[in-house]
Amino acid sequence: MLKHCFMVALALTFSVSAQNDDENVKAQEIIHEKPPEWRMFSAGAPVVAFAVQKELLWYATQASVFTTNQKKAAKQTFPQLGKIPGSDVTCMAIDASGRVWIGGKNGVAVRGASAFTSYTTEEGLPDNAVNTIAAAPDGSVWVGTDNGAAVFQNGAWKKYTTAEGLPSDKINASVVDKKGAIWLGTSKGIAVYEGGSWTVHNMKKGMSWNDVKALAVDPRNGTIWAAVGDKDVNSYENGKWNTYMEIQPGITSIMVDSQSRIWFGSETGLLKFNGDEWITDSKQLGIPAAQVQQLYRDEGGNLWFATETGVVKLNNPYPY
Repeated sequence: MLKHCFMVALALTFSVSAQNDDENVKAQEIIHEKPPEWRMFSAGAPVVAFAVQKELLWYATQASVFTTNQKKAAKQTFPQLGKIPGSDVTCMAIDASGRVWIGGKNGVAVRGASAFTSYTTEEGLPDNAVNTIAAAPDGSVWVGTDNGAAVFQNGAWKKYTTAEGLPSDKINASVVDKKGAIWLGTSKGIAVYEGGSWTVHNMKKGMSWNDVKALAVDPRNGTIWAAVGDKDVNSYENGKWNTYMEIQPGITSIMVDSQSRIWFGSETGLLKFNGDEWITDSKQLGIPAAQVQQLYRDEGGNLWFATETGVVKLNNPYPY
């Protein structure tokens, strides 16, 4: 009898143990069934520029401009932007009214309710080769070209060149800071427009190089980040320039995430600076990209990357 009870108890023990093991396995399976932290919007070609207009993703390859609805995955092609072609696009931005602006080698266009309005030198641009666009909170839109800058405000363009105080007419990058001032990165330094006048930053003011390739602002503390020269990174904080030498060649874009970590897109991939170290290992960054042309952080803190095959969205929060 005792032997029988012992065998029953032993069987129950193994049964409970096996059940617990099964539950542990199921629990582990549930734990590992996580949704992907990033999403790829495939373009089938390198993406040179993009902009996020609520649920609509605008992006451009060398061939044309496209839109993809993030929820419906519906795709539309725009081979023509008003009177300028949708090819050879270089930059995009969303203005304070929510309209998308698209710049390229043939001018700039803005999308209205159902059609594009395009602008060239005939309408007031200093040059048709548009390299950068920055939209300000006051509704104005700045463009940088190979032959000066221009601002679109109250339905008209106003041009700025070296005659008005720019260090160079070759504008490569632009950003609007926390105060609403516009920063223009040129081939001979940075020009800042605030309060109706220009201030110039260059090597004489503490920068390591004058040739500026990319700009970004940290929305939390107002620090300005700049890619300068062939490989250098500079930052402007509390009225002083800090220089980081020989960091990465070919930087094309800069982005500051919600934790004030700095991301750099380049012709050779991604680079991230966390304040202590520079990280280039793609496994640590978690983004499938060998080349990154543009970076963007949206209002929700999600990170966007223009890569050699499409646009990647990394959802916030991100563990990398």
